[in-house]
Amino acid sequence: MSTSKPSRPAVPFWTSLVQYYRNCLSREQELGIQVPADPNARVILHRIEEHLVTRKASTTIISNPAHTQPILAYLNRRGRGIGGTFIYGYPLVREGERLYPICYTEVTLEPGTAPQTVVLTRGMRELLFNRFYLRFAAGLTDAEIAELQRSWLSSRGPEPVELLNQFLAGVDLQYDAVLFGAEGFGQARGPARELQLMEQLRKDRLPDGIRIFSGEQGLPAARPNDDYLAIQPLDADQVQVVKRWRAPFLAVSGPAGSGKSRAAACLVASAAAAGQRVLWVSPDGQLPDELLAAFPGVLRIGSKEAWLASLQRALEVLEALRGPEEAVHPDGATRPEEPASPDEALAAESRELARELDRLQAEERQASALADLGKAMAPVAGRVEADLARHPRRDWIAALAGRITEANADQFRPEQLAALRDLHVRALSWTEEGGSLGARLAQMRRAGQIKSALRQAGIPEFCHPEGDLPAQVEGLGLLLQAYPLLLTRARQIQAQAGTRRRSLAEAAAAVQDAARRKAEVDRRRLEAAWLQRVARFRPHLDQIIASVKAEIASLERGDDRRSILTRQRFSDLLAAFPVVVTPHLAVAGIVPNEPEMFDLLVVDDAHRLQIPAFLPVLYRAKHVALLGDESAPPPVTALGPDEDARLLNQVEGHNLAPFTYTEMTPLHRALAVAGPQTRRLSGRYQARLETQFTNVADGQTQFAAPAAISQARNPLEARAVLLQVAHLVEAGVDDVAIVSPFSGQVRLLRQLLERLAQAERDPARTQVLARVPVYPADGITRKHRAVVLSLVLAAGATPEGLAWLEERRGLVRRALDCATEQAVIVGHRATLEQAPGLAEILDGAAGAAEAPAGGLQPEAFGLLPTERETLVSALTATDAIPEGLTASERELLNRLSVRLRQRGVLLAPRLPLAWALGAERLAALPPTRQEAALTTYPLVTVIDGEQLMPLAVVELEQGEPGPAAVICAEAGLQYLAVPPGDWDRLREWQL
Repeated sequence: MSTSKPSRPAVPFWTSLVQYYRNCLSREQELGIQVPADPNARVILHRIEEHLVTRKASTTIISNPAHTQPILAYLNRRGRGIGGTFIYGYPLVREGERLYPICYTEVTLEPGTAPQTVVLTRGMRELLFNRFYLRFAAGLTDAEIAELQRSWLSSRGPEPVELLNQFLAGVDLQYDAVLFGAEGFGQARGPARELQLMEQLRKDRLPDGIRIFSGEQGLPAARPNDDYLAIQPLDADQVQVVKRWRAPFLAVSGPAGSGKSRAAACLVASAAAAGQRVLWVSPDGQLPDELLAAFPGVLRIGSKEAWLASLQRALEVLEALRGPEEAVHPDGATRPEEPASPDEALAAESRELARELDRLQAEERQASALADLGKAMAPVAGRVEADLARHPRRDWIAALAGRITEANADQFRPEQLAALRDLHVRALSWTEEGGSLGARLAQMRRAGQIKSALRQAGIPEFCHPEGDLPAQVEGLGLLLQAYPLLLTRARQIQAQAGTRRRSLAEAAAAVQDAARRKAEVDRRRLEAAWLQRVARFRPHLDQIIASVKAEIASLERGDDRRSILTRQRFSDLLAAFPVVVTPHLAVAGIVPNEPEMFDLLVVDDAHRLQIPAFLPVLYRAKHVALLGDESAPPPVTALGPDEDARLLNQVEGHNLAPFTYTEMTPLHRALAVAGPQTRRLSGRYQARLETQFTNVADGQTQFAAPAAISQARNPLEARAVLLQVAHLVEAGVDDVAIVSPFSGQVRLLRQLLERLAQAERDPARTQVLARVPVYPADGITRKHRAVVLSLVLAAGATPEGLAWLEERRGLVRRALDCATEQAVIVGHRATLEQAPGLAEILDGAAGAAEAPAGGLQPEAFGLLPTERETLVSALTATDAIPEGLTASERELLNRLSVRLRQRGVLLAPRLPLAWALGAERLAALPPTRQEAALTTYPLVTVIDGEQLMPLAVVELEQGEPGPAAVICAEAGLQYLAVPPGDWDRLREWQL
């Protein structure tokens, strides 16, 4: 009989995921504790000889009456005796009216053996550090917090006073201890409480949206629907998003200013017009006027004040509908009752305009592509034409290019270069198949294969070489060398022809006109949908008004409950106001926790949210659309990557790495789920002026906390920043933000800005200055008219400081992108330019450095810089290697690949030697050598993978050196001859 125990049933994936997120939220709560604001709910122990936290003792006896009497008085006020668990923290830091313990632990209290003494004993919990304060208020990085914890817990670490002085600067530290009750410590609140309720849900009871988001259900195809509403003019990318408003799961990514919020508003409008219930999460809470004017059925929730104001507006809308059975528009005008059926005429007109808009946008895309191609090809054509002037066969190549016309120009495509290279490498091996009758018959078949391959690649007939196989192979080699000019001329002709047919400005104007006309029609459709909804809920009008009045009365009385609406009453309210807008995910106080209550959930700026708070909201929806910026960093949490990794490793049976709390947002998870179905927005609708740089030559970087680079500050630069802010405010810019990657500078700027606002005599300017936010670099999330950026590093900066700032250059760029009109960088140019990434930002260049003129650059082949991968594919000719090289030649190629794998090189088989030499070195050779180079194709050309510069030519040969050896020697290109089987030569070779 078997004695093995039955295996435990596996924990369902959904349960494991919820438990992991609950653990993350609980741990984050533990690491962000705050001292109770009520003085009666705590006791401060001034100047205590502290042992529990700093000495890591398990027990300490408090006997000083200055400490025991406050503790006993606190216990008497508490009314629960000495029993229970308490929080003991040391030292304290004051941030405004709030107190935070830096380090703390759970303790129990017991009376001591001596009278009027108290014994504090640590519980089983470890020492906790207040990551919330250290990360968000003090501004330390995760790495700096980890180093602070390590030093604090080390037996050889410095004393707390010395240690904290190394990491914290400009904070109000008090070396006192605090004691307060641990009631509620670790209890589930907010999203954790809702997740707790959802934890045991069976898989079949989860809405489809959650199953798709978690990966337990496949994503159905999202087909476009031409019957959509664009209440604002949309570009082509936005149209493709809104066409998918019926998709069960939609992920949309676009950079700042790409029109995500506009697309979200049109998704909401399309669903609302179809009679659906919509929950719209919009962090800035701004609704387009076009939506509110046409469809008043919108509720705003969020703060108590916002909910009350929204209900009062809803009551006004409902009261205006009382009276005779006629449709009353919210502007007060009465209109004849709309028919019960949808307005088919408007719908048909909208669909027709949608088709027209699609056609015009396709024409605009083509015109834009051709205009961009014409501009981009200008420097490419200059390079190719210059190389042609030095080519030995320039007359033949020019004559061939002269046969390109507007009718056949579109037959030339960049990918044909790779097809030609593959065909040529294979064809070179065919010429070595012997001279027997069978071989000659095979060569005839091969000649037919060349013709067939050229036709399959789409290369025009006039470019096809003629003759027997050797003549065709030689012609292929010359066609390959002529192709850069052929492709360049063809692209130029295409761009010029497109400009003649219709200019980009004309195409764009036609698109704008069609988009405007469709927006006008769709707003009328949305208004008609509202009037039809009014007709449906009018019989229940009194019931809905009573519910709204009761809710308003409850809020005005200040009842503890945020909402008195039952599920049924909330559904009744949704019948009249089907669009609910919230600036955050905390909807539990108002929106019932009912699955699929909403037909569509639209989440704007989903990259700013966290998955645990998102899941309970997703539970309330049937379909979901998430929009955001995938390049944005995830929101900063108090948990930290180390704690997150520890909690992730505790999960058994399931891989939750794709759901990492500190790294994954709802948007990034949605993009992973959507994959190729992701829609991307590429437009930019805030065309910012050029970034201005203000040099502060006399600034001095101060590292007040030597162990924490993040605490650096520059007082003189801070004053220069405020001067820029004052100039902007004086110029009428009323929405200015200040940003700095250094938290020490952030605190200094906040202090100086507060003094500046108090000293200002003009009340209007005082209000504007008081509203200016000062963000850390990872804290700015919304757009501002102007952004002033302080980079701090100047005289006194260290190499470590420069490296630290350069690692955050992505955050610096994102901060600049948040400026819709003007961006100002304040810093010390000479210092900042020492870091290449920062120098690019100062110069306004975000891309890579300009490629060198020589070498096998894309421009030399008629290709654009963005088509580098196409060129690499053509050079390496990977698909042709099995047929085009013999076994010994392939072995040499493989051994070279292993030998040079650390060098990042490309290996190009049978590359024309004329390409490897380049036009300049080829023209410097004697005429006979030039002609020989045109028909020489060495076995392997070694190319620098980054700069695309030929480094060497490697040939497999035995006996007399071939023509490549002589030509390379004269041209100064390294040459290596390897006898077959003598692979030791490769190990001795130095590239």
